[in-house]
Amino acid sequence: MRRIAIFLLLAGAACDRSSDPVAPDMEPTGPSFSASQVGQDPTPEQMAVAMAVPGFGGYFLDAAGAPTVYLTNPAQRPAAELALASFLADRGFTAADLRVRQGTYSYTQLDAWYRQSRPGAFGVSGIVLGDVDEAQNRVRFGVVDAVAALGVRGVLARLGVPAGAVLVEQRAPIRTLATLRERAGTMQGGYQINFLNAGGVVGVSLICTLGFNAVIDGVSSFITNSHCSQVEGGSETPTDYYQALQDSDGDRMVNPENLIATEAHDPHWAISLDCFGSPALQCRWSDASRAAYKPGVTAVLGRIARTTRPSTSLTDVVLDVDGYFTIKGEQMRGVVGEVAHKVGRTTGWSSGVTTETCVDVLALGTTHVRLCQEIVAGLSDSGDSGSPAFRRKGGSNVTLLGVLWGGSADETVVEFVYSPMFGIERELGLLKTF
Repeated sequence: MRRIAIFLLLAGAACDRSSDPVAPDMEPTGPSFSASQVGQDPTPEQMAVAMAVPGFGGYFLDAAGAPTVYLTNPAQRPAAELALASFLADRGFTAADLRVRQGTYSYTQLDAWYRQSRPGAFGVSGIVLGDVDEAQNRVRFGVVDAVAALGVRGVLARLGVPAGAVLVEQRAPIRTLATLRERAGTMQGGYQINFLNAGGVVGVSLICTLGFNAVIDGVSSFITNSHCSQVEGGSETPTDYYQALQDSDGDRMVNPENLIATEAHDPHWAISLDCFGSPALQCRWSDASRAAYKPGVTAVLGRIARTTRPSTSLTDVVLDVDGYFTIKGEQMRGVVGEVAHKVGRTTGWSSGVTTETCVDVLALGTTHVRLCQEIVAGLSDSGDSGSPAFRRKGGSNVTLLGVLWGGSADETVVEFVYSPMFGIERELGLLKTF
């Protein structure tokens, strides 16, 4: 499931690890959920399934696209089928299609070991990410080099975490990036947005992508990345957003007619127990902020710009808009093996297989950890930050997944990272998106 290197595209949990861990050698006593309750969710949290199915080790779609589950005791298959009922039905599968793999560890064991080890592991210079890898039934850490790998393994050994339960891999770091580029009369997901740099110098500005339109408390808004603002985290000094650019004629003079919205809600980065209790790190559950449209701006809910065809590489980018995708629903979290799409101002429409879910990512050159993020083997580049991520359900109908914020720092690796709706709405509140 894991192979990373990511950069910010100026830029709960399949593991909402907010509940107390159980001892590594124990299963939870008295499940918090019944299998039938969990089975009503089309993308249930991995831990919720673990609390309902003894010996559950993770669920995902395998390389052939088949629904797959790890069980330490294959006799628990009926319980797993019940807990994953909506997940299977939503993707056109039946209980008979579910494949069972022999699990070595339960998800609760892996989660407990991860919780135990991540404060020390994230204190190692060169750490990139960490999570419970449901597709390989292991705890996984990504590091930039062999020295960092040795440091992480040392932390694990001192804590007594079994070496066989952990994968430590070298991978490129993740960084933030700061057409679908033309002036638009109607605002919809995927278009270019422009904002002044942190110094507020006229003519010196940055480019991102408008993620998706949303309404909260009656306010017409759009969602983009937190790092697509003058101050990442906090809206005490709100950022103004222009479309497509702050000026119209290349004269570097701000055109007030191009102003479309102003930042309204951008949660602060925080030091908390969720953030390993480390004063050296600040965490959030999403790289998302909300901007309120100014009066008179036309914004339609549930639309994402659609290009004539997908882009296939950085040398084959398609930006001509030919209609739109229609959002018909929201999905709270990603699923390993599922295809995810995005539309961004730099690389247009692209897609790829979800390779990792609920990954804690430390962005390159920062102290900011984005908790429980999703990683996709899909094309992205600078300026795509804020792109709407979605799953196609047939034709132009899509299910909203979240907003893209990062991509691989290694140009040979095709990869992007997005914050799922679970984390976005956890921080910004319940949003009306379609």
